[in-house]
Amino acid sequence: MRFALSLVLLAVSAVAVGAGPYDGRYRPDHSSGDSWDCKSIGQDQGAVLLTSNIFFALGTRCTLRDPVAVTGMDGTLYNAICRADGEPWHRRILIMNRENGIAVIQKGGHINLLRRCE
Repeated sequence: MRFALSLVLLAVSAVAVGAGPYDGRYRPDHSSGDSWDCKSIGQDQGAVLLTSNIFFALGTRCTLRDPVAVTGMDGTLYNAICRADGEPWHRRILIMNRENGIAVIQKGGHINLLRRCE
């Protein structure tokens, strides 16, 4: 029991120490996002979670690596290794701060505007 508790405390402190600039829970920044559940992570109409270097979305988990600050844009470009069902795939992901959340720009210029959950 003590060992398990120690592992949990170690994991929590590691996440806190390695906190990233975009850490938080997000939902779409449009009217349909109002009905999303900010407590459920990675489920249909559940929140998107960024924590340290991990990006969790519906059925997908991406590890964000090699961060490069994008000068003058308040953003960071990452090499991402993503996994859903099956083999992992690689992509570049740009995450930018916005007034009420973030913009996530991926392959082909696909832009997701996400607002921070309250």
